[in-house]
Amino acid sequence: MFVRDLADVRNLFDSVAGTIMGVGITAYSRIIPAYFHQPYYIIALRKTLDLPLLRNRAEIFCLEEEIGHFVEAKGFNSESLLSHASVRAFLRKMTGPRCLLLYQSYPDLEKLAERQGWVLLANPSSLRTRVADRAFFQRMADQLELNRVPGDVYSLKDFLAFDYAYWAQKIGPELVVQFPEIRQGGGRGTFFVKSDLDYQRLGRILKEGTWRGIEIQSIAIHKFVDGIPASLALCLTRHGILFSGLQRQLIDLPYCGDMSENGIFCGHSWGEPAWASHVQAEAVHQARSIGEYLAGIGYKGILGIDFLISHDNKQVYPLECNPRFTGAFPMLSQLQLGHNIIPMDVFHMLEFLDLPYDMDPASLNARYAEAIKGSHIILFRGSNALLTGGGLREAGLYERDPESEGINFVDAASDYREIRNERQFIIIDGPPDMGGHGLALKDPLQRLCRILFPNPIVTEGEILSPGVLSAVDWVYEQMFGVNGA
Repeated sequence: MFVRDLADVRNLFDSVAGTIMGVGITAYSRIIPAYFHQPYYIIALRKTLDLPLLRNRAEIFCLEEEIGHFVEAKGFNSESLLSHASVRAFLRKMTGPRCLLLYQSYPDLEKLAERQGWVLLANPSSLRTRVADRAFFQRMADQLELNRVPGDVYSLKDFLAFDYAYWAQKIGPELVVQFPEIRQGGGRGTFFVKSDLDYQRLGRILKEGTWRGIEIQSIAIHKFVDGIPASLALCLTRHGILFSGLQRQLIDLPYCGDMSENGIFCGHSWGEPAWASHVQAEAVHQARSIGEYLAGIGYKGILGIDFLISHDNKQVYPLECNPRFTGAFPMLSQLQLGHNIIPMDVFHMLEFLDLPYDMDPASLNARYAEAIKGSHIILFRGSNALLTGGGLREAGLYERDPESEGINFVDAASDYREIRNERQFIIIDGPPDMGGHGLALKDPLQRLCRILFPNPIVTEGEILSPGVLSAVDWVYEQMFGVNGA
């Protein structure tokens, strides 16, 4: 079948034998297939306030809801979720082949899937970890002769053997230091070192040789480049490579000021300010080279490439590869569906389902390059100790009152298309449903929810609008009883 529009997609997925299920920490992260396939199921860990909204689209099994208590997230992933007895019992009720759409795969999960006869719609963990490795990315970038931010990966012993002055002279006075053994993204294991005091603080952190409970063996050190963080989403298919438009990433927003780490990923702003045509073209050129290289070693489906667009000369630097669904999903897909654009999720799933299909990559990429407007930001636990949540009782559509400056609940909503004016926003992908009880959270980067806005929220001066900041403060106050994180 030639896939031209969403009607074709629905007809194609109707031919799937068995059951398609999304698997994620939250249900919202796997909601997109519900837009083009029914029945669709989601297996989620978190009991969140948005579950009643999302159940209008998909059948959802929630582990925390089933067992009646919060599950600590540290070390918990899709393998842990699918191994749980309650989840296994739910899966046994499904008919035909069980096809599982994952954030990413893990070795033990692959063994479990083989025993259970599950089909994993994800790249093998061995390939994923290889592609995610920063040293692999640097070797690939050198081979492809891509732009490189000055720097390299060193052993922890070599890093600690020298002082700040040595590294400042070798690489530059402002450094980005990352711990490659920290596999979780979003800024975990990233530090900006701009002075000897910063370097000494990092040395104290590394004194025990561990961070976030993980042994640190190597250190990636690169020059700090003043620029705009951006990314591209790709989907590698049997018919060619699909590319999103260049996406503005939101990093270290004001409410992240008390975090231990730097480079905290906080969301995206799509639509404004517009990218220069040569910047967009160069990012796609580099992404195509990377995509072709990865396709050559067997990678398929969705991945993301992070870039830095320098302020001074508009150089485009590829920084790293994220071989999985990225932080742009499912929001990017929702915005594309609002413009009747087939989301990349479709082609990712078709590749792993091994269904016969055809499509025109050039036509699809022209649609993906169209300007879309919208944004999302992620709220974290931050320095707050106890999540009370007493003031926020439901996810959905909220609106700022221009006269009273208050914020009021409007309606049930989970999609950008349900936002009717620029004063409105949607609280989704959470918050945790605590049933009226307080909850002590440990990780400052524990994600609590997202806020969706109908327009881009970054100006040329990179300042968030007052309305956005007031919405963030209000949500934190409802969840923690404090103003801001």
